[in-house]
Amino acid sequence: MLAPLEGASAEHKVGAKIFRNAELILQFRTAMRFNDETLIQILEAMRTAGGRKLSRDQWQALVNTERRAEQPVDASSERPADSNCYHVCYCWSVITMAAFMLARVSATKSVATLFYAQAVDQPLTLIQCSSQEEFYEDLLKIPSISSTKRLPAVVLWHHGMRMKFCTTLQQPFAGQDVECIVVGFEPDDMDHDAKAAIDAQHCQGEHVCAFMPKAIYVKIDDCDYHFLPPAPCSVHRLTGHDTSCLNCTSAVRPGIFAVRPLTRTFKYYNDSENKTKYVNVQRKQFPLMPALAMPLYSMQGTTADPGMLAYWFFPQRCSPTVKWLIVYVMLSRPRSLATLTSVGLTDKVRAI
Repeated sequence: MLAPLEGASAEHKVGAKIFRNAELILQFRTAMRFNDETLIQILEAMRTAGGRKLSRDQWQALVNTERRAEQPVDASSERPADSNCYHVCYCWSVITMAAFMLARVSATKSVATLFYAQAVDQPLTLIQCSSQEEFYEDLLKIPSISSTKRLPAVVLWHHGMRMKFCTTLQQPFAGQDVECIVVGFEPDDMDHDAKAAIDAQHCQGEHVCAFMPKAIYVKIDDCDYHFLPPAPCSVHRLTGHDTSCLNCTSAVRPGIFAVRPLTRTFKYYNDSENKTKYVNVQRKQFPLMPALAMPLYSMQGTTADPGMLAYWFFPQRCSPTVKWLIVYVMLSRPRSLATLTSVGLTDKVRAI
C-alpha cells in the first residue's frame, strides 16, 4: 500500500494513489511485454511530461528498422518474414494495399487459388455524374471500411487463409477483429466457372467470382461451438454428403461459421468540401479481411507477435497530440526493435 501524502486532502490522497498505482501497472506491463531495453527507454522518453530528446543511439536503433525499396531482403536476418507479421498503419489507404499484397503472398505460399469477390454497390438516391462507370469505380476506391459500414470493396481469400471479421456477426464468437481460417466457400448456383475453380483450388492462380458467393466458411480460432449441422453442400445436394468435399466436411467440424454477404447503407460524399451533398449507397459484401492487415486502432491491447511492419504515414490534417498517440501506440505493439520493420521512417517521427 502506498503511503498517504502529508498535508493533502483525502480526495487528493485517493487521486495520488490511483495515479501511482496506474504508473506501477504501466511499469509492470512494460516489463512483461517488452524484451528490449532500448525500446523501453524510447517509450519512457515519450511519456516524459514536456518531452525528452532521444539519444543518438536510441534514434539510430530505431532507424536501423527502416526497410527501403532499393534495399534487398536479407534472407539471413533474424527478423520474421513480412508475410507472417502484422502490417500496421493509421491510414486505411495503406492498409488496403497491404491486405491485397498479403492475400497474394499467402495464396502463393499455399499454392492455392486466390478468389476475389467485388462489392455490389447500388445508389438509393438519384446520382448526377458525367459517367456512371466512373461513379461505381469511385465507390470501389474508398479505402476506409469505416466509411462503408465495415464492408470492403474487394474481398480476397483462399483455402487455409487467415482472416478476421470486419464487424461483429454473432456474439460472443464471431466478433469484430476475431481471427479465423477459410475452410471453403459456396459459389452462386449460376457461377459455373467458380465451381470449376474450386475443383482446382490447390492449383496456383487467381479467379474473380462472376456472382457474389452464397457463403464463405471459416474456422473461428479457439471455438468449439457447433454452428452448422452436418449437411451436403449445394454441389452435393442431390447425391448427399460427400466426405471428400471440403464444403461438406467443414459443416461437421466445431467452430465452423458460415459468413454470408451483408447489406448495409452508407453515405458517399462526392464533394469532399461540401458535407451536405451525398448519395446513399447500398453495399453487399462479405465482412472479411486478411488477419494481418490491421489499422492502428485495432492493434490497441495487442502484442505484435511474431513481428510488425509499421508504415509511418500520417493523415494530412492531424494534430500534434494525435501524431504523438500514433507513434506511441505503434512503438508499443512489438516486443523489441528486432521484431519491428519500418517503412517511411523520417526525422518527423523523431521530432514527435
